[in-house]
Order: sequence, then structure tokens, then C-alpha cells
Amino acid sequence: MNASTHYENANFLRELAESLPRIRPQGHSQSQAELLQRLADDELAQAQHDEWVRTKVAAARADNRPTMTTDEVTAHLGARYDRLSSASR
Repeated sequence: MNASTHYENANFLRELAESLPRIRPQGHSQSQAELLQRLADDELAQAQHDEWVRTKVAAARADNRPTMTTDEVTAHLGARYDRLSSASR
């Protein structure tokens, strides 16, 4: 699901919670409306998280700093490890 679907679900659940007394005049309880509101809150939180992740991914893809290869990182970390381990002796 994408963020817009989560927003649509949240709106639907909120409208349903507000309409519950009209839909089921004698057969609803406050806990049912509260449950629908909590589910709507969860959908909103998921939509916000999805947007946050998409923003982070877009920023990472747009980053044009020079990259290091796996071999370069391994060599760099190995040299650092050797340097730190020899200093602690």
C-alpha cells in the first residue's frame, strides 16, 4: 500500500466511527467507535512512516557524493582495526 491508500483508509475509518451512532442506533458502543479511531490513527501513522521512508530514499538516491567500494571499506576498516588493536597493546 502507498501513503494515499493509508490516508483514504484513515478517512474512511474516521467517517465510519462518526457515523456509527446513525448506522447502528441501538447496537453500537463507545468502545467500537474508539477502536475505529485507533485504527484510523494507525493508518495515519503508517502513511507518515511511508512518506518519511520515501523521502529518505529519495535523498539517498539524489546524493552525489563519491562512493566507496566494498573492498575500499573493508581495507579502511581493517587498517583502522589494526591501528587500534596495536595501540591497545
